[in-house]
Amino acid sequence: MRHLKTWAWTAAAASTLAIAIATLHSSGGATNRWSFYLTSGGAALGELLANLILFIPLGVSLTLAGVRPLRVVAAGALLSFTVEFLQQWIPGRDPSVGDIVANSISTALGVLLVVAAPLWLHVSPRRSAWQARLTAAVAVFVWYGTGLLVRQEFPPGPYSIVPTPQIHSLANYEGKVLKVTPGFQSVEVRAVAPATLPDRTSPLLAGLAPNDEPVLVLAVDDRDLTLGYDMPALHWTFEQPPLRLRNGMTQVAPNDTFTVATWHDSTNICLRVNATTRCHLGYTIGDGWKLIYSPEHWAPWLLGIINTLWMGGCVIGVGYWAAKGRRDEAAAKGGGFLAMGLVIVGILMVPLLTGLKPTPIYEWIGAVGGMAVGYWLGRRNDAPDRPIELHHV
Repeated sequence: MRHLKTWAWTAAAASTLAIAIATLHSSGGATNRWSFYLTSGGAALGELLANLILFIPLGVSLTLAGVRPLRVVAAGALLSFTVEFLQQWIPGRDPSVGDIVANSISTALGVLLVVAAPLWLHVSPRRSAWQARLTAAVAVFVWYGTGLLVRQEFPPGPYSIVPTPQIHSLANYEGKVLKVTPGFQSVEVRAVAPATLPDRTSPLLAGLAPNDEPVLVLAVDDRDLTLGYDMPALHWTFEQPPLRLRNGMTQVAPNDTFTVATWHDSTNICLRVNATTRCHLGYTIGDGWKLIYSPEHWAPWLLGIINTLWMGGCVIGVGYWAAKGRRDEAAAKGGGFLAMGLVIVGILMVPLLTGLKPTPIYEWIGAVGGMAVGYWLGRRNDAPDRPIELHHV
């Protein structure tokens, strides 16, 4: 128990550090006043889910460390208030009473996961087999939903092309657009670079529907060329992770004249800056977490690691309950292995059904590894079921 408490306090410290890193950095733009809404803005649902998830590890770790549940929730609320209070002086951050409420609920959810563990973690073999199937079905549903949410939509036209548009939440492009050449499923822009590269997404042009809603935004973001398009995620107020030609603007010097372009067919999206071209851009099932929190300038290798962990997190319960259900031969015949098979079929079929990119090898490793880790944990804990004992402080 002492060993568990040591790890729990370490996890609590790591959770607090992660919260500070995620919430106390500048995102550019002006400093905002306090908001009293639970959620608002174009990515309201995505931000709400992010806030509801952010403090769960803190609630879990403090509860495992033996802190009483009410004190854990109070600690989460106090930490959230401190973060929101400091955000008043951080450019681009939005201090919000709603965030404090959501973070407090998030902390309470972490407490509930531990307190209610015997109800969902230590169950009979037959029920474990059913939980493995249900977890697999939920994972496939999440992946399928990811594909539907990032699908490109084409609202009724006609569309108008607007150079250097002013779009709420995006910066203004400080350079100059010289010429726009629209074509069938393509557009080319000749522009002059500003004196300094923008550190926020700055649109070169936007394609607007008759209601002035953007259906396509081609923008410069630091050294990247980005492309955003109309997708169901926007209408559901999730985040919209843009497609990127990373480092495409590296060879463009201040005040240089350069050319950018984008084109696509039914299966392929391309971006070009001068002679630098990248095609086969798109999303994978592992990109689902970006609909909740969409980082702007994180390194590709780090994004790949998070995609891998996302895939593993979606299915670790499948392996865990498959292992716990193997003690019941009748349930095991169609339980655990059926659930694992559903995961494999989902990884193969969801991209084909939704137009997502084929699942890359590292996401396969995440899914298979997640089930393997879960199976190992299920075997390791396959002892007489008993509730977790907590020593409160």
